[in-house]
Amino acid sequence: MKFVHAADLHVDSPLRGLEHYAGAPVERVRLATRAALANLVRVCVEEEAKFLIVSGDLFDGDWNDFNTALFAAAQMRVLHKHGIRVYVIRGNHDSRDEMSYRVPWPENLHLLDCKQPETVVLEDLGVAVHGMSFPKRELTENLVPRYPKPIKGLVNIGLLHTNATGSLDHDSYAPCSVGELTAKGYDYWGLGHIHKREILNEGPFIVYPGNTQGRHVRETGAKGCMVATIQDGSVASVAFRSTDVLRWRREAITLAPEDGVDELVDAARVRLHQVAEDSNGRLAAVRLEFKGRCRAHRTLSDETKRLETIAQLRALPGEVADDLWVEKIKLETDHPLDRNRLRLGKDVVGDLLRSIDVVRSDPEALATLGGHVRKLANKVALELKDDAEIDFDDPAHLARWLRIAEDELLNRLTTEAHA
Repeated sequence: MKFVHAADLHVDSPLRGLEHYAGAPVERVRLATRAALANLVRVCVEEEAKFLIVSGDLFDGDWNDFNTALFAAAQMRVLHKHGIRVYVIRGNHDSRDEMSYRVPWPENLHLLDCKQPETVVLEDLGVAVHGMSFPKRELTENLVPRYPKPIKGLVNIGLLHTNATGSLDHDSYAPCSVGELTAKGYDYWGLGHIHKREILNEGPFIVYPGNTQGRHVRETGAKGCMVATIQDGSVASVAFRSTDVLRWRREAITLAPEDGVDELVDAARVRLHQVAEDSNGRLAAVRLEFKGRCRAHRTLSDETKRLETIAQLRALPGEVADDLWVEKIKLETDHPLDRNRLRLGKDVVGDLLRSIDVVRSDPEALATLGGHVRKLANKVALELKDDAEIDFDDPAHLARWLRIAEDELLNRLTTEAHA
């Protein structure tokens, strides 16, 4: 007998600012979470699962469009036609206080109570499902002590939306420890809230399935659900099944000192071909990150050449595959010359680099530099002071400017030295 465990579907979650990305497939990305839900239903049917558990955040919050609820309810009716029951808890995003509308769920879906842990006994399957919905978004109480003891003779499954790993990427809602979950005596803990797939423990299984669809570049890799098999009165195994229709990728490309812009573009083309081969028909949203000391860095220091290179890279998906989108390009290359070696030199270049290091590491010197730059900007009537991105008092910003200036000086000095 099988059941499916999913969490953090965030159906119709807003994709803020996506329209500002050049060439973004806005409609395909916007509908990705819906498609992932439909794929989750398909997995349940294909695996002949007896029931589906959803461990919170089925929705991302209250809807701007009630069609979100109607779509989700329609998918649950598909499961109903196949005799598949659904057990859902609310998470922080779709807690009782966050949602102002009621969903017209079919009778096969059971939304567990938000006042106290609730137990649903599936007598025909020999299973007990325990869980508690979030009554409010900011729930910082450890709920595990409130969950009931396991029912003897049944396979006990707990649903909990929690930060059980102490992840700093997610709020510490309903925090608990793996030890507390294990000690409860349940056969399976179906967790939600953390979007990274992870099996925290086996015997009993304590599982984060991750979210069903990655929503931004920080959620890379395959996304989906877990299929669990119950055998001889216990959960014998779990297996991952993908549900995502869009897969986010961060592709780091390290360039060699002799590589110029042509080699940079060629390396990106090869990498995108590899991504396309791995995508299996899914849309791949790729962030290209270029690093390394390379000859291309000299060319990229020129703003016009830099923009031309970015445009060339953005056009690559058109010659590689239809299901590719370059989400962002980060050119974090370095001067082809070894700065550390140059710093040790007894010449003018070594003196210059060591002097820049002194300023960069001294907060007072950076503050003084900021004052000089501000005066210079005013003197030549630049409008830098009106730019929200310019902060003459920000040490990190000033340090970045120093790095740019260092590059420019190295370009000029080393070019003249080899002329």
